[in-house]
Amino acid sequence: MRYYDRQSNKKRVLQCCSVIFLLGVLAVVIAYLLLAPLLPGLLAGLFATPNPPATSGPAVYLLKEGDLPDGARLLQYQEVPHPQCTDYAVSFIMPDGLQVYSKVCCSTTSPSRLTNLQWSDTVRVDAPPVGQESMTFHGPVIGKPSVTVTFIQGQCSGMIQVIGGDDAAATDLAINFARTVVARIPLTAFPTLSATEQAECYKTIELSVSNIEFGPPVTTYNTSDAIFPMVSNPINCGPAAVKLIDSDGKTVMEKSFGVASGTTGYGDYNAARNLATGDYKLELWYGDILLKTVHLTVN
Repeated sequence: MRYYDRQSNKKRVLQCCSVIFLLGVLAVVIAYLLLAPLLPGLLAGLFATPNPPATSGPAVYLLKEGDLPDGARLLQYQEVPHPQCTDYAVSFIMPDGLQVYSKVCCSTTSPSRLTNLQWSDTVRVDAPPVGQESMTFHGPVIGKPSVTVTFIQGQCSGMIQVIGGDDAAATDLAINFARTVVARIPLTAFPTLSATEQAECYKTIELSVSNIEFGPPVTTYNTSDAIFPMVSNPINCGPAAVKLIDSDGKTVMEKSFGVASGTTGYGDYNAARNLATGDYKLELWYGDILLKTVHLTVN
């Protein structure tokens, strides 16, 4: 009887295994029938060549394959629009495994200065200057040690990153790549205004502030709110500065842009969400002349 039971159990196990095997085969066949028409497209997408950078506009300032060592390969090119300008960016992988990323953003207004630039997990290092203004940082990018060079040249701001190393050689490489890009960016001077045009700018420039970018006026804020100053005018007036002043008269933040006709956003003046509670004021300076003041309260 026991022998019979063992044989019966073995038979049932074999039957179960057979059923499972047949179900697996059936699943593979069904999956093949469903995916077969899509496979060419999926494979094409997987092994597709990245789109090359544009051959006109600010994209021509970016690093090119010929600027890199032999064997460097294009990874990605992209254009990302923002209210102020469009980011043009390209990245390459080099034969030694280092990744190189370059980006420029150019507009009819001057870019903000780099004096208040701060990133978490980065350390600013001494490095040769690039363009009209530059800063160099060591810090991780996508989890790898990296060198980041930010710069301003003419109407453009830019960035070079060497990802995968932060030693002296990687720093020199990033600086040289940044200089290559800067050399392609023309210095564009702001138009010289006549006395009549300047007088008109004194009358037409307006300053406002909101808790959303290009939003309606707001003058009362929480410490966790964004603060977006905006300067508007109907004509091109050249550079104008907006200062955030605390109750002690200390300048907390200052940015200067070339104010084109329309509305110019100055970015978030509380990006770190660390403003202390109290009374503040935004001042609009046109050259050495204080034109407008907006009073704020941070609760």
